[in-house]
Amino acid sequence: MTEGIDLAALRAGLAALFPAADPTSARISELAGDASTRRYYRVRIEAGAPLSSVVVMRYPGEMTPETELPFLNVHRYLTAAGVPVPAVYRSDPEANLLFLEDAGDTMLEDAVRGHGVRPCLPLYEQCVEILVRIQSEGTRALDGKAIPRRLSFDVAKFADEIDFFFRHAVREFGGIRLSDREEREIGDLFLPFLEQLSAFPRVLAHRDYHSRNVMVLGSAMTPGHRNLRVLDFQDARMGNVFYDLASLLRDSYVTLPEDAVEDLRYAWRHAATAELRGAAGDPGAFAWRFDLAALQRNVKAIGTFGNQAHNRGKRIYLRFIPPTVAHLRGNFERNRPMRALAKKLLPILSALAERSTEEGPA
Repeated sequence: MTEGIDLAALRAGLAALFPAADPTSARISELAGDASTRRYYRVRIEAGAPLSSVVVMRYPGEMTPETELPFLNVHRYLTAAGVPVPAVYRSDPEANLLFLEDAGDTMLEDAVRGHGVRPCLPLYEQCVEILVRIQSEGTRALDGKAIPRRLSFDVAKFADEIDFFFRHAVREFGGIRLSDREEREIGDLFLPFLEQLSAFPRVLAHRDYHSRNVMVLGSAMTPGHRNLRVLDFQDARMGNVFYDLASLLRDSYVTLPEDAVEDLRYAWRHAATAELRGAAGDPGAFAWRFDLAALQRNVKAIGTFGNQAHNRGKRIYLRFIPPTVAHLRGNFERNRPMRALAKKLLPILSALAERSTEEGPA
C-alpha cells in the first residue's frame, strides 16, 4: 500500500542507496503507526542490495528548508551517546522521507505478551541501562544546536498536559461537564505536585519511553543492547530523572508486578552516575518522587487516548485507559498527600474507565 507517499521519490532514494538493485521491484507495505501524524512503510528490496528491507518514514511537511528535522537533530545526540537508535541511511527533505534501519515488528510490549513479564525482565533491565545512558551521556552530548536544550518540562508544560487531559479525555471523550470552579479546584490541587516535579534538576528526557517505543530484534539476549532499538525520540526535551523511568515502569500498555517495579527502580539507582543520583535527591524520597512523575505522566496519557479516540477515530486506544486508571488508583492509595486530589479526580477517572470499556473495541 503506497497511499500518501511520493513513490517516485521513494524509488529514487532506493536507487541512490542500492544502485545494484531494481527499485521498481521493491515491495512496499504500510506499517501500523503510532499516535503521531507520521506514516511508516516497510520496503522489501530484491536481490542486489546489502539489506533485505528498510523502513521509510514520511513526516508532515511543516518543516522549512533551513530548519533541521527534530528526529535527525535528536538522533545525532543519541547516537553520539551510544543509545541504540535505528540507523539513518538517507534523508530526502524535499519529499519528507527518511530511510531508516528496519527494527522489525516486535515491540517490548509484544515480547511481554508473548513470553510473560518475568522472562522479559532482563530486557527491562537493559531498558533501564539505556535510560541511564540517555540521561547521562545523552545530556553531556547536547550542544548549542540541540533542540531539546530549548525545550523543558517546566510547570507551564506540565500544566498544559493536565489541561490536555481535561479538554480531550474529560470533556470531549467522556462528555463530563465540570464547572470552571470545579476544574480550577482540581488544577489547584495538581499545582504543588507539578511545581515539585519542575524544581528537580533536568537531564535529557526521551519523553515517551515505554514498551511500544522499544523494539526487540530477534529472540536471543545479546550484550551491549544490540538487540534493542529505541524509537519515537524526536520530541525529547529536558526533564527530571523520574519522568522516563515512570513512563517505562507505569506503562499504559504493560502492567509490571510491584516487586518488578521496585527491582527496576533499584536497577536505575545502581546504574546511575553520581550526577544522576544527585539529581534524584534523597534516596528516601525516591519512591515518592517517582510516583509524582507517574501521576502527571499517566494523566497526560489518558488525555492522549481520549484525543486519539474522539478526534482521530482511533478507538483502539480506549482499551488502555482502564489500566492507566488502575496505575493512578494505586498511586493515590500509596501516597497520603495525594488524597485530596484523589477525592476530586477518582470519580472522573472511574467514569472514563467505564466509558472506555463500553465503547472500546472488543
